[in-house]
Amino acid sequence: MEEKEPDVYSLEDDDHFRDLELIRERCSAMNRNRGGARSVGDEDGGGGGGGGGGRPSPVCTLKAHSNDVTSVDFAGRSLLATGSSDKTVRVYKWQVGDTFEEVSYSPLIGHTYGINCVHFSPFGTKLASASTDGSTIIWDVKSGNRLCSLQPASEAAVRVCAFSPNSALLATGGDDDTAAIWDVSTLALLRHRQSPEQCLLRRMHGDESTVTSVGFTPDSSYLATGSSGGELRLWDARYGHSVPIAMKAEAHDLGVSGLHFSPAIGKEEYSALGKQYLLATGGQDTVLHLWVVEVGGQVVGGCGAPVIAPHHSLHGHQAPIMCVRFSANGLILASASGDKTVRLWDPMKLVALGVLEGHKRYVTSCAFSDDGALVAAGSGDRMVHVWRVDRAASSVNRNTSATNKKPLAKFPSQRFRENLKLVQWSCEDVCGWLVEQGLAEYSHNFRAHAIDGRELLTVTDEILEKKLGVDALGHRNKILRLIRKSTQDSQNAKGAANVPPTEFLCPITQELIDDPVLCADGFTYERIAMEAWLASGKRTSPMTNEKLSHLTLTPNRTLRTLIQRYKEENM
Repeated sequence: MEEKEPDVYSLEDDDHFRDLELIRERCSAMNRNRGGARSVGDEDGGGGGGGGGGRPSPVCTLKAHSNDVTSVDFAGRSLLATGSSDKTVRVYKWQVGDTFEEVSYSPLIGHTYGINCVHFSPFGTKLASASTDGSTIIWDVKSGNRLCSLQPASEAAVRVCAFSPNSALLATGGDDDTAAIWDVSTLALLRHRQSPEQCLLRRMHGDESTVTSVGFTPDSSYLATGSSGGELRLWDARYGHSVPIAMKAEAHDLGVSGLHFSPAIGKEEYSALGKQYLLATGGQDTVLHLWVVEVGGQVVGGCGAPVIAPHHSLHGHQAPIMCVRFSANGLILASASGDKTVRLWDPMKLVALGVLEGHKRYVTSCAFSDDGALVAAGSGDRMVHVWRVDRAASSVNRNTSATNKKPLAKFPSQRFRENLKLVQWSCEDVCGWLVEQGLAEYSHNFRAHAIDGRELLTVTDEILEKKLGVDALGHRNKILRLIRKSTQDSQNAKGAANVPPTEFLCPITQELIDDPVLCADGFTYERIAMEAWLASGKRTSPMTNEKLSHLTLTPNRTLRTLIQRYKEENM
């Protein structure tokens, strides 16, 4: 019996369709009363939305692969890449009318076993493909030429790959139970290095389980990895330390199968408060988890250890989740599953938007176009479907306030605030403290008068009552007690020893580094100490005792700047 061609759905354009609530209603209506197809909102108590609507019209179906489609990715809106177990990578160009035509150099042939993952660089100039043959090939998107083939010494299957948002790094992970970070910052660098192994910046070892997913934070500072054993780890992608800075031992009961950071949260530069990121993970346990990843700035100020904190769990899939992806504006989250569906979620309001159906077998991967208008999915049925979400999804962020872009915590977390002196508090810190103390009614006035920590130290009882509207004596006293306590704590802290962050100490000498250099093992050392180590005839890592792949010592200028700043402030 001939299989019916899968549908690709369209959410028709509407000049008034500008609000994410309307997207939810439209998606919900799309899934109700469809011949037994269930709405996510009906199943999960998620997105609501009114009555029935007809089955949406198809947009595009791609059927060029001869085996399972294992991965899909967009570059902007114009290019779509697909990887398959048939050993090929295919590249398509978007055409007017939401159709895709294969480019002249497609398919890309070079792998000897199936493709497990494809990923475009952020600017769309390079395309990486990871394969069971143990290699990751980087292709020139313009010409289709192979730029470089990266292959670890283990030659184990590579399951995943991902570029950093700044295009300088490529992370890979696979069956050798490790993740690796490669320097792919310039094409010239790739062409002139004698060995691909010289592109390797560091290799990160976890437990004895396959690395199934990798992803960088939107500022390229950190890398998250998930494993078949269920562990979720966070690594520092900048300073070369090959040990995780945070870990969640049982993120998913049966293994992590996909992860992605929201591109919209955590882009800003480092502040005294540290950073927050929103991370989505999917697992073999059919659950979609959202995590708040908090990095307290321990490298620049000692504000506390990083943490991966549970935020929310979304239920609805009936089989393992195989891929999760945020839209570029962070307003929609897609999850692909073995239950043959792609589900859309609102990660801000933590509700379901709808279900996209049509595949005849498990859905292995999904990806959004950069404008958020299209979502593509690949499947074990050898097909790729492209759904049109709606132009409104990409325009919502133009009408969304900054606080809506950071819904995880309207105010910075208490954990970070407690590690700061009152004088370092921002206005939002002050307002956050008011909320926690049951004084939320005054936060508007404090914000209107820009009362940050420094200004709070000058506040008097009279100012609280007459300028800031704190009429209740008990409330004024509570605020004044905080100010007095902070002043006393500051006086007690004077003269206390200031212990430098571990990252600033040489692993060999355990002293503050003056001239930091990055070694082949991924660790940073004092130059004199490492040169003495090598001069003694040793060719192994002082930290791991493994043989060094090369003896080049690269200056770690970023860490040097941070250490100099630390010395100026504390010594």
